[in-house]
Amino acid sequence: MLKYVIKNIKSLITKETTIFVIIIICQVSSILLSLFSYGVFQNYKAETNQINLNNDIIENEDDWFEFGYDLGISKKHPVEYKTIYNLGEEVGNLLKDKIANLFMECDNSVTMTFDYVNGGYSPTKDYYKNNLIQGNWSDGEWFTDDQVKNLEKVCIITDEMKEDYIYRNDDFNYKRTPLAKKIGNDYYVTLSGEKYRVIGFLSDRHPNLVLVPWGVLPDDYPVETTPYFYFNRRLTQKEYDSLLAIYEKYFPDRMSAPAPELEIYDPEQVYYYKTNMAISLFIAIVSAINFALLFNYIFDKRKHTLAILRLNGCTSNKARRMYLTEIMIIMLPLLAICTFVFDKYILPWLDGLFPFINQVYSFEIYGIMAAMYVAVSYVIMNIMIILHLRKTPVLILRSSN
Repeated sequence: MLKYVIKNIKSLITKETTIFVIIIICQVSSILLSLFSYGVFQNYKAETNQINLNNDIIENEDDWFEFGYDLGISKKHPVEYKTIYNLGEEVGNLLKDKIANLFMECDNSVTMTFDYVNGGYSPTKDYYKNNLIQGNWSDGEWFTDDQVKNLEKVCIITDEMKEDYIYRNDDFNYKRTPLAKKIGNDYYVTLSGEKYRVIGFLSDRHPNLVLVPWGVLPDDYPVETTPYFYFNRRLTQKEYDSLLAIYEKYFPDRMSAPAPELEIYDPEQVYYYKTNMAISLFIAIVSAINFALLFNYIFDKRKHTLAILRLNGCTSNKARRMYLTEIMIIMLPLLAICTFVFDKYILPWLDGLFPFINQVYSFEIYGIMAAMYVAVSYVIMNIMIILHLRKTPVLILRSSN
């Protein structure tokens, strides 16, 4: 049988050279596309898994994403609080619970650190809890939800900022730090001509500061530092572009520095990988069909020879094995060569386009893929050959006359 197989392959190369070249091209394309499709599919799974992970809430504040646009805000070049307030409101409406924290300093003393909860900014309760645990909380209470909601002019300061405090450090800055006057049983701090009732005190071990709720400062109060947003989830590309547009709206003359870069979560990549996968699988299937059709054409040209062989004792099962052997002799070397070329030359290039594709291939994977490819081809070709051998030798000879 092997003698006839070798003879058939030799005849195919010498007498049907064009068909043989087409078979080789079709087979190579089919193998490479099968390898590529597997890699793209696994890369797609890794990408979508990563995308889903990227959209999870980040609990550890050390891993939050910081966004602070360098707008040239300083003591000499401050901006009005009203501008920052409007900016913060628009960013809040855009990103909502993706905002983990907003931090800024309005001048030497007024410091603002907020969480975004229930559709608005609220003084960070963890700040109070941490100072309480560390022994830096002296007296009083933290801001209540009603005080925040009703925009009450209340604040928290340090003990040193009491006007009658007797344990003040020598380096206390009287010129830049507002002093709290005691009126009745309460202390009050004056900021830009407006009084704020003190509801809580930090110990004198803490830096001098004034903490106030969001939206209670006068519109023209000077903000001297860049506000920093901290996000607990990645932004989409659309959200990031909208965020920059908001900054452009309020600071058209200050955006000379490059925009801060953020790691983007982009669900639209899922569509890209699905499309790529579908195209790769479609091409691979078409290539396999073409391969089968080409051999069917060759079998048709050999039907006269096949009929004579069968009349001389060659059973249909033996003819089937002969054709399968011929196909495998052509396929297996090409499979080995194509796998080698793909791994050494094509895969390194694809690694730049698909970040996870290089991680999904191994010697074991190549072996499994080769076995699957051979098994699928074996089944398809078996079906094609069996259908081709259904006619009896006599019918084949009559149809060839």
